[in-house]
Amino acid sequence: MTIFTLRNIVNVTVLQEIQERFSEATGFAVIIADELGIPVTKPSNFTSFCTNIRSSEQGSKCCILSDRKVGQLAAQHGKPIVHYCHAGLVDIAAPLVLDGRHLGSVLCGQVLVDGHDEQRIEHIRDNFKQLLIDQDLLQKYFDEIKFVSKRRIEAAAEMLQLVAKYIIEIGANHLAEQELNERNLKLAQEQQLRTQLEKLLQETQLKVLQSQINPHFLFNTLNTISRLAYLENAEQTQNVTYSLAKIMRYSLRNNDQMVTLKEELDYIQNYVNIQQSRFRNRIHYHENIEVNAEEIRIPIFTIQPIIENAIIHGFESHENDIVITLHCFLKDHQVQIDIYDTGIGMSEETLASLFSRQGRERNSHTTGIGMNNVQKRLQYYFGEDNGITGVESKIGAGTIVRISIPHPGGVII
Repeated sequence: MTIFTLRNIVNVTVLQEIQERFSEATGFAVIIADELGIPVTKPSNFTSFCTNIRSSEQGSKCCILSDRKVGQLAAQHGKPIVHYCHAGLVDIAAPLVLDGRHLGSVLCGQVLVDGHDEQRIEHIRDNFKQLLIDQDLLQKYFDEIKFVSKRRIEAAAEMLQLVAKYIIEIGANHLAEQELNERNLKLAQEQQLRTQLEKLLQETQLKVLQSQINPHFLFNTLNTISRLAYLENAEQTQNVTYSLAKIMRYSLRNNDQMVTLKEELDYIQNYVNIQQSRFRNRIHYHENIEVNAEEIRIPIFTIQPIIENAIIHGFESHENDIVITLHCFLKDHQVQIDIYDTGIGMSEETLASLFSRQGRERNSHTTGIGMNNVQKRLQYYFGEDNGITGVESKIGAGTIVRISIPHPGGVII
């Protein structure tokens, strides 16, 4: 049985960046610890109170023990746990569990609950008086601790759970890639099983490709939420956060299966909602669906990468608005999906490279999936006569991408 730890399945630098972006977006102190409570990352946005406690040997041991205890409790319940640490502050722990193994926790907090903890102040002071630390300095730092609402703590716990699931997905991808390498080695050693192993290899590659989510998309979105929270009062921030949560759940839940066209369209709508907030409603998205979207099944992330290409390459660096239209209809017993945009268009050279290695690097963003990947998966599931059947584009005249797949027998709505 393969033994794995949080440190050897997820790059610590990636963990640190995820942690810091979350801290920037929420304002909470954050750290990621292993199953023993030992920190894996450097603290982000820690209070002077907690930093001072952790600077002593006695305080550090108490903090590690406290993080270990709440991490194990969160793993047992399978969800984030809100509790008071040994020093009396609110901590939130979201479990990191992969294949039933508790690898650690993402922890945030170092605050007090507004309207609840005011009466606990003296009790908390009695707790940390037991620590062999400069009490006058500790009292001074304690007086700087922030009081936050219970609702904000609950919202942070929900987002922390999404981040924990995302970290585990990265680890699962890493293990899948290791398994893929082992299968490649076995393939070279056992040529007589080549046909069967090639089929398994192809299926594993598809799973890895489908489940990739570029960390930069999560970071940029959390930055967007942070800026909106500063500039506005809650409603738009709530909508963006909700859309992000839906995107994360969709990505993590469906990474190994086909999805309905309706599910993909719902995902696209949430993605566009975030981009509209980011670009102040300069993106105009329309759908014209003339088929039963619940009966048609496609590989996950078939349409979204094309929508994203329109935004990233056709619009993002320019001042004009962009209109993106998705039209789905029946044509000659096929389901036809046409995506139009009014962006800047592409040169003939760029158009010719869409399905080359350069094209793969150019049009792979949020999901890590570009046009070539979309085409490979469509042809894998539906045959080489299907997939992306045409891309039309000219500089200054926008772009049209056409997808064709077999119709499963639904009727026109």
